[in-house]
Amino acid sequence: MLDYKETLGRMLARHGARVEQKVCDALICVEHPKVFTLGKKGGRENVLLTDDQLRERGYSLHQVDRAGNVTFHGPGQAVIYLVVGLKERRMSVKALVKAVEDSLCQVCAHYGINAKGNPEKPGAWVGDSKIGAIGMAIPKKVTTHGLAFNANIDLSDFDLIRPCGLDARTTSVAEQLGKTIDLGNCFDLLYDSLAENLHQAEDTISHVPLEK
Repeated sequence: MLDYKETLGRMLARHGARVEQKVCDALICVEHPKVFTLGKKGGRENVLLTDDQLRERGYSLHQVDRAGNVTFHGPGQAVIYLVVGLKERRMSVKALVKAVEDSLCQVCAHYGINAKGNPEKPGAWVGDSKIGAIGMAIPKKVTTHGLAFNANIDLSDFDLIRPCGLDARTTSVAEQLGKTIDLGNCFDLLYDSLAENLHQAEDTISHVPLEK
């Protein structure tokens, strides 16, 4: 479990070093305490509590530079930040997003859950319910932010927001299966799937190692 602000600092430091080509690409795997984040499209109006109410209930709130609107991170959710140089990999943004989306759906399939992408709403969807979110930025052609996968997360926290500004229901692996899963194993599955799908998205990826 790592504080969101501290994680953000580490991600940005890694991004700066990657831009300067001092380090290789990385996938940063982390679980956060309860936090709402607002993307470039804002979304404060989609958080259904005042600042005082958020503090009283133990939530934090951060404005960040990723794409999208409001989202929630909390215990039981697998979050992975991608610090990936697209120029060196000759990878398009479309290919990147598809690789991440495919990974979310493939991990769902591992658990016997049928999830699909939606061209109009990035992420992984089980019917009309969202199980995995994608939100990234690409300053200086190196990615930041990434994905959030609802493994065992308490879904009642999502009742406090309209996720990504949509009136859409949120689900989790635990809800779909009726039991919790091992979060460490879930991270491993996501990492392995991402590495493979990024490889498929760009044929030079094997020359740029990923650090876990």
